Amino acid sequence: MTTNVLFSACLFILFLAAAFADTLNIEGERPFTPTGKPLQGLDITLDPGHGGFAHQPGYTGSARGVNSRIVENDINMLVAAQLRHHLTDAGAQVHLTRQDDRKVASATELSRSEELGARTRIAEQNRSHLFISIHHNASSRSSAHGVMILCWPTDSAGLDQPLERQLADILRDEIEKFVPHNERFDAWENKHPLVAGSDIPSACVEFGFMTNPEFDAWVSQKGSHRYEARGLYEGIVRMWQEHGEELESLRRRLFPDVANTKPRASAAEVINARAEALGVSPLVMKVVSGIWPYKRPPKNEEEVQWLLHRYGREALDDTTFFLFDIKVQREKKKWIVSGATNYGILQEASEQILKAAGLKNIENRVEILPSERLGEKRFGVVQIPMALTWSRPVEGAGVRTQLLLGERVFLLDQTADEGYLLVQGGEGYWGWVRSEAVRRMDEAEFSDWFHARTAVVRRDIMVDDLRLPAGAALPVLEHAESDDSFGTVVLRLPKGVRATKGMGSVKAPVADLHLRDAGTEPPGLRAAKAAAEFLTTPYVFGGRSQLGIDCSGLSGLAWTAAGLTLPRDANQQILVGRTVATPYHLPPLLPGDLVFFCDDAGRVIHSGVSLGGMRYIHASPPEVQINSFDSADPLYSDSWRKHFAFARRPME
Repeated sequence: MTTNVLFSACLFILFLAAAFADTLNIEGERPFTPTGKPLQGLDITLDPGHGGFAHQPGYTGSARGVNSRIVENDINMLVAAQLRHHLTDAGAQVHLTRQDDRKVASATELSRSEELGARTRIAEQNRSHLFISIHHNASSRSSAHGVMILCWPTDSAGLDQPLERQLADILRDEIEKFVPHNERFDAWENKHPLVAGSDIPSACVEFGFMTNPEFDAWVSQKGSHRYEARGLYEGIVRMWQEHGEELESLRRRLFPDVANTKPRASAAEVINARAEALGVSPLVMKVVSGIWPYKRPPKNEEEVQWLLHRYGREALDDTTFFLFDIKVQREKKKWIVSGATNYGILQEASEQILKAAGLKNIENRVEILPSERLGEKRFGVVQIPMALTWSRPVEGAGVRTQLLLGERVFLLDQTADEGYLLVQGGEGYWGWVRSEAVRRMDEAEFSDWFHARTAVVRRDIMVDDLRLPAGAALPVLEHAESDDSFGTVVLRLPKGVRATKGMGSVKAPVADLHLRDAGTEPPGLRAAKAAAEFLTTPYVFGGRSQLGIDCSGLSGLAWTAAGLTLPRDANQQILVGRTVATPYHLPPLLPGDLVFFCDDAGRVIHSGVSLGGMRYIHASPPEVQINSFDSADPLYSDSWRKHFAFARRPME
């Protein structure tokens, strides 16, 4: 073993030790997910108690933790956001009176009674079976510790409303199974506007007393809202199972138009029905329905090829990342689908596109790259200063991008004469390059290069006639310290050249390089730590806060903490950084690496943040949670692994 290789191997071992030392070891658990559809047919309105009006001067109705000082309004929102997912997954139609910290009433309705009335009106407008307002209480008796349900079991005509009393008792019984309490309270019958303002069976749920130190200590812990949401969910399920027919009968009496209106199938329901009949993904069906202009199926190869071309343009977020080179040929009564793609989901989609358009007798011969023709050496490093890539294995056939010396590339395919290689570089672009431009490697040698500490060339450096182009990233073999600014760094080269007398290294001035200080905390680790702060936060589409967040919101806020502003959406965030993992090459990741996932139609729809190794944190209904790519890990998700597209490292 040469000195350079030995030094490089030692450097790689030290890098891995540092990488795994930086891995965030955070406890995770699978969130609760309902089984089946026990709430099918239920329409329910949830009201996260308080909100904007609670902050008006003089209002004292909102409770705060006696020690934690946590705001009741925030916990109410967390519980409602979490519960919404459980109810929806169980088949219910769910409405929220508010989804942020604001009043529900319009600006002209300023009084508290008008604000509360606006909340119950939402339940009436939606013809809901139930209205539930979520709260936490306060008491002058600090020892008060229990679940209290507020109700008014009398309707607007003064008649008894037994369903409301039954609702109160059931909710209390089920919530007490999940929420700590020391005493039991009967339902508090009070003519409060939230429970007496409508004849819809209503309940104001007080999970506990914030003035009780024991309850305050529990409810202020991260994730406690999940247990409150679970208890309330179980109570709603039980109420629907035991009194569903009575609730439906009352609803039809209160809202006769419900009984007289025949529901029309939505556009989504129509597409889902067609997709099920044809045996295709509803997502593929939706895309094809929007681009195929005829009611009839395609009738020849030209029309099918046009459909595939349009699909690639309409469905794929970025064809620089996803190779979709699909061809169709008619052989007797069969449609033969061939070609290649670098993503397994698109292999399935290539067949489903034709089915969605009405074609039958389809044979799928699409190859998933990387091709077996490559053998073990499916990786490489660019070994010449600059190399253009092309859309086809022909010099000058549509420029894709330019690769630089030292750039790590993933090999996808090669021509029969091995003159060209199809590669995917760190930028994510795929393209054909002359074979002599790349030093091919197996996975072990590639990992050595991939994980080495690198120096980035700031401006072109000429070593005799060898150009080290600006932007090239080369492994650091040795740093020669100096008392002046003329220190040098020994950089590793993919191959020896005449300018270096055949040696696989070259000296370069420190002043012309960018070297990250090995002693500073990596920005990716800071991003991963920031993401971990959101663990158990409910998933809220469009959210970017501790009260609710979505997937790209989590990725964005995590990297904002590390000093980098990312684009807002997942399909925009893929453009930042360099590719470090693919479905066919998934090494242990570094903390902060962004992981991206596609839907069945091949569109990037989800992102997460690596915690290092094989675990990642992401916002996915019902909450921010941890999953793993390792099938032996209890937090492994087969579905997310199947839909994994690639990982990108925003900053080195």
